[in-house]
Parts: sequence; structure tokens; C-alpha cells
Amino acid sequence: MDFREFEARVMLWPAIHFTAIIQSRHHDDYEIYVVDDNSNIKTRLFLCFADNEHHASLLIKQFMLWLIKINAQQRRQQRAERRKETALLSE
Repeated sequence: MDFREFEARVMLWPAIHFTAIIQSRHHDDYEIYVVDDNSNIKTRLFLCFADNEHHASLLIKQFMLWLIKINAQQRRQQRAERRKETALLSE
């Protein structure tokens, strides 16, 4: 999965603010999820499978960097929209 695929998957759910990347192990399978730890529902979105625990760890690190980038972009966009709304109200 590259950044664009990751971003597209996360952005399919704009109302959810994903905050972390986790792994879940079932027998010999390692599943990687992006989660919203801040909500009461604890939403999890499946991202991919990993071959082993080391591979899962590497994926989690990479996906977390991408998630930080996406969340920062969303915050900048929200601030810009709020400034625009404030400017329109003050005219």
C-alpha cells in the first residue's frame, strides 16, 4: 500500500478522526487497522495483513507517519475554512 491508497481508504470516512494504528493477531495472521481511540465506539478500519510481527511493526510505523500527515492536512484545512467563514461573517 502506498500513501495515496492509504489516504484514500482513510478519507472514505471523513466523519471519523482516526488517531492510531494497531495490529491484531489471529493465529498466524497479523492484521493492521487504523483506529479512532478518542470516540466511545472505538472504530477500526482494516488496512492490510502483515507477514509476521516484524513486518507488522514496520507497517505500523509507516502508516502512523502517514496518518500524522493526513491529520495535519485536515487541521490546516479546517482552520482555513474557519478563517474564511469568520471573514465572511465580519463583512
